[in-house]
Amino acid sequence: MKDKFTDTDLFKSFKNGDESAFEILYQKYFKALSHYGLRICQDHELIENAIQDLFIDLWRRRAFLGEVENVKFYLIKSLRNQLIRNSQKDILENSEDVNDFLDYLGSLSVEQTMVQKESEELRNDKIREAISKLSNRQKEVIHLRYFQNLSLDEISHLIVLPKQVVKNLLSKSYAVLRVYLKSTYLVMFLFLSFF
Repeated sequence: MKDKFTDTDLFKSFKNGDESAFEILYQKYFKALSHYGLRICQDHELIENAIQDLFIDLWRRRAFLGEVENVKFYLIKSLRNQLIRNSQKDILENSEDVNDFLDYLGSLSVEQTMVQKESEELRNDKIREAISKLSNRQKEVIHLRYFQNLSLDEISHLIVLPKQVVKNLLSKSYAVLRVYLKSTYLVMFLFLSFF
């Protein structure tokens, strides 16, 4: 049977309940699946359990499986998914209680929020320090442009300066901020978030 049939034929026979076809597929692909699994995870026992779980699951669901053109690819992809499912199951089983696990996830979230908040505060401090290096006129045009969302024409009219002078003030302000912030990202953050 092994030499007469292609993998696709074996898979179809297995789907129809042929135990010998199922056994041949298992024996034929066990080694290849083990090698693949070891590239993802170095735990031999975990890999073997995942392969066994995969084949048990395939046998149980055989009547519902679709057509498979490339059996090896299908089995490798299925093993990858099985390893993911098993690792998720292990996380929950190793937790003494699902509530403990959820508390743990919550504490991670709180820590992450605190770290993000500290990072934002540091960026804001750097931005404030950089803005303090601007002249009063530069601070004014930055404020009008980004705090008040005024157009260049409106700023020009308000502070009674030609539009080109306002553009120049903004341009010089950007240059000063770039020097002090030393990062285009922080300058972008300045104009998109802080203001």
